[in-house]
Amino acid sequence: MNILQNENLIIESSSSGAELTRIFSKKHNRNILWDGNKKHWGRQSPILFPIVGKLLDNETIIEENLYNMTQHGFARDMDFEIANKGDAFISYSLTSNESTLKKYPYYFELLINYTLNDDSINIEWIVKNTDSKDIFFSIGGHPAFNLPFYEQDDFSKYYLEFKGGNNVEKINLNGSFTDDTKFIGDLKRLQLNPELFKNDALIYTNIDEVSIYNDKDSERLTISMKNFPLVGIWTPYYSETNSTAPFLCIEPWYGLADSIHSNKIYTDKKFINKLGKGKVFTASYSIDIH
Repeated sequence: MNILQNENLIIESSSSGAELTRIFSKKHNRNILWDGNKKHWGRQSPILFPIVGKLLDNETIIEENLYNMTQHGFARDMDFEIANKGDAFISYSLTSNESTLKKYPYYFELLINYTLNDDSINIEWIVKNTDSKDIFFSIGGHPAFNLPFYEQDDFSKYYLEFKGGNNVEKINLNGSFTDDTKFIGDLKRLQLNPELFKNDALIYTNIDEVSIYNDKDSERLTISMKNFPLVGIWTPYYSETNSTAPFLCIEPWYGLADSIHSNKIYTDKKFINKLGKGKVFTASYSIDIH
């Protein structure tokens, strides 16, 4: 594990998947990030690339050839190199290779950068097109935060506050795939309860910021993702007990699962990103612990 720390925070990350594996708040004396207990979910903050969500039949057609890729893509299961490291930052790199080309026929370099600030972590993604043509990709984050903040609290004592535009849409899921879209308008607040997650994740467009609040406490966690097209909100739901896992994922996305009506053509996917030869895509979001 690679460790960065300051007066307020300790963060750890791994070369395996370039995954953030720990956020510890010295101020609150608690772990902010989920511990990866496989009883509920064995990951903590995987990088989703070059797809977000699932492909129909785990298949996609790129330049008339059929490729197989499992949910959320291959980056989360690959070893990254440490490209750079300092007292307050670390940079991981994944370069296209024989293994990736069998699943995704583009040449690229993917950089994942973590920077530790006073009370926050900045996560930056850089995709470099090293191919001789345009490339297409999706990318997303999937950080899981311990919820409740304190063991004695109930999941339903928490709510989310949103900041963003007044043209928010909710994209509904049918199983693992996207279906219809509902216009929400101005989304400000959402009281949490387990049944929200009966049909898997909540997916919204045009959200710049999501904060997790407790009804009785001033402590909050804010995920800022200005200009991101999508955010997913997810926790496993257990129907037999009408309960959830003890964490909540706030997931900034530049990409989306296949539609139930997908034609499987990769470049036709909704929210797909096109990157010209020699061009660089950059996006970043932050996690603030208040």
